[in-house]
Amino acid sequence: MIGEKTKEEKLFYYLRAEDLIPQDHILRLINHYVDFSFIRTKVEHLYSHTGRPSVDPDVMMRMLLVGYLFGITSERRLCDEVGMHLGYRWFVGLALEDKVPDHSTFSKNRHGRFKESGIYGQIFDHIVLQCVEKGLVSGKHLTVDSTLVKANASFKNLEPIVVSLRPEQYIDKIEKENPVVEEQDDHEEPWEPRGDFPHSGGKVSNKTHRSTVDPDSRIARKSNFSETYLGHGVSYLMDNKSRIILGADRNLPNRNADAVAAIKLVSRLKWAYKLKPRTLGADKGYATGEFVHWLSEQEVIPHVPIMDHRGRTEKGIYPIEQFYYDAEKDQFICPQGKELRYWGIHKHSRQHVYRASPSDCRHCPVKEQCTRATYRSVSYHIYESDLAEARKLTKTSAYRTSQIMRKRVEELFGEAKECMGLRRMKFRGALFVREQVLLTAAAQNIKRMARLLWRIGPKRKAAILGEYVVKFLRSFSRYFPRVIFHLWSANQLPLGHTA
Repeated sequence: MIGEKTKEEKLFYYLRAEDLIPQDHILRLINHYVDFSFIRTKVEHLYSHTGRPSVDPDVMMRMLLVGYLFGITSERRLCDEVGMHLGYRWFVGLALEDKVPDHSTFSKNRHGRFKESGIYGQIFDHIVLQCVEKGLVSGKHLTVDSTLVKANASFKNLEPIVVSLRPEQYIDKIEKENPVVEEQDDHEEPWEPRGDFPHSGGKVSNKTHRSTVDPDSRIARKSNFSETYLGHGVSYLMDNKSRIILGADRNLPNRNADAVAAIKLVSRLKWAYKLKPRTLGADKGYATGEFVHWLSEQEVIPHVPIMDHRGRTEKGIYPIEQFYYDAEKDQFICPQGKELRYWGIHKHSRQHVYRASPSDCRHCPVKEQCTRATYRSVSYHIYESDLAEARKLTKTSAYRTSQIMRKRVEELFGEAKECMGLRRMKFRGALFVREQVLLTAAAQNIKRMARLLWRIGPKRKAAILGEYVVKFLRSFSRYFPRVIFHLWSANQLPLGHTA
């Protein structure tokens, strides 16, 4: 017989919200293993001592954490979900009769009280310190990487940059804000956007146009064959052992900014967490001379794939190895005995350049095998010795292990984009975008810390039991020959004789 459930609303319910949450649920694990008592002390100085009581900052931060953990990007929807979800209410600390804070509370605090306080960076640092104190982070072998995230803006709002300076003043300003790098940005060439760009047929670039709604975003794309959009760069510094994120920041979406952000993240490990890294793994986007040289100065072994640009010569053209270097005169000698004198450092490639005289090359009998240009030039990087050492490391087993571990940081980016709402920025402006990046990384660390500590519990018990077993077996193997000897003596049997 088919059953039927009659809907009757009871006037009173006798239950505990905690009893309804599974023992292995992530919110229960976080509530047990993560200490959030530091939040009140971090923000206490930002509140007035008089007036009406505000929303508890611990409640606010826990609600934000729920939003990042479960990919709720809208704060309006977050307040609705916390109001309806019994587990969320229990984790946040709200009883069934308590009122959920209004969504405007978050935006008011973000644009007012917490705007330039650095509180989100302090929260991220404190979570990392908890991981260090609990023994989850070694800090010896690290990986750095970056990803491109779509900005909360479109090409509809692109407008030409209005310059109030003279051309030479503007150029000087741009050069100071964007230091010379080895490789130019892939998206600096004028490009014609499609789709919702209002000025059809117009060419745009990061040098000529800015978004009016998010001026800190940049025109970017992952490769020459992928979609072009306005985006922000996000950098992560990961501990290889536990996949805990030791550093997170927002940066411009180009290779030079990635290396600069990596230097910033690695530098603060010493004074923020008292960690001294030994190795750092990265992809070829970080294979710049300045970055490798800086790592060498910090006594950090660079596990970076170094491309050997010295072999990039046309087929049939003499490579640099065919030239003899005269250290006393600081010049190269070509196979025909002609001098290539020092010209200087190339502005963009950061190479020491040596050039031959056009008159010497004009009448050279082997010019076709030496150069296609008017004269021959050879060059090497200003940090060629550091690049050479890093190039040797690519042949070691430690480098191969580091490159395998480097793939794990891609999993963190995938988790942040697919599960935590980082596929597209929900805020605009560098300051608020950085808030989203820090809180996303903090939520990932909190989630991973709770899971690791939960798994370590049973393993520690098994490890203790295993230690007792090992000690027993060692003692038994040590005294076993004596036991056999005494048995033989008691039976008065000669050694090697059987009864």
